[in-house]
Amino acid sequence: MGENQERRQARRQKRGVLRVEEILQAAGALFAEVGYDKVTTNMIAARAGVSPGSLYQFFSNKEAIAQAFAADAIEQLHRVYDSLLSSEAMTLPLQALLDTFIDKIVAFNRNCPGYLALELGSTISSSLTLVLADLQQGLLARQDALLAAYWPHSTGEQRHLPLLVSYRLFLALLPLALQGDEEQQKAIVHEMKVVLYRYLEPIVSEQRALEMLSARTHALAEEQERRTDPSLFDRD
Repeated sequence: MGENQERRQARRQKRGVLRVEEILQAAGALFAEVGYDKVTTNMIAARAGVSPGSLYQFFSNKEAIAQAFAADAIEQLHRVYDSLLSSEAMTLPLQALLDTFIDKIVAFNRNCPGYLALELGSTISSSLTLVLADLQQGLLARQDALLAAYWPHSTGEQRHLPLLVSYRLFLALLPLALQGDEEQQKAIVHEMKVVLYRYLEPIVSEQRALEMLSARTHALAEEQERRTDPSLFDRD
């Protein structure tokens, strides 16, 4: 392959990548505006500024577009969780971490509104539902790792219900945080932070209190044994 031909091919590939990005951005905006079920490939093509024929060069149907959009969105979310799981973030108090988590996830959904429409949508196909569930497994593991960092010695089974409840609370309030004027959005975000902290903090604190009590009880028992029979603790 000649040098000129390689350059032309590289330019075509670059244009193709940009065209795919435009299609996915248009699809996400439409999913958020009218719902996945009402969006058509013609609507996506028109919003992206391409012909339907050009769109079909990259995607066979609307579901293929939605799958690609979801995969791209979840890749972005993984980068958000990477920052939350950094050694620096893990030193934050629980309330500060929750504040950071909520701010970052709300910001993501403002920049990528179509993802929430797919996650909460009740009219997506069963195959798309399975794809989303598979993609989200990694995110669930990241959420579990976050809670485990603040709830040491807990098991996955112990964390399952608090994670489920807190995530569902967050999802229920998230649409409200994306609606209305700026002041209303700020107020809803503040309430989200209060609700999640007041739900999770007693769970984490109770577990830590029980661990401290257990350690204290064990220490007192050892001290009592030491006083009763010092020879038990003789190292010679």
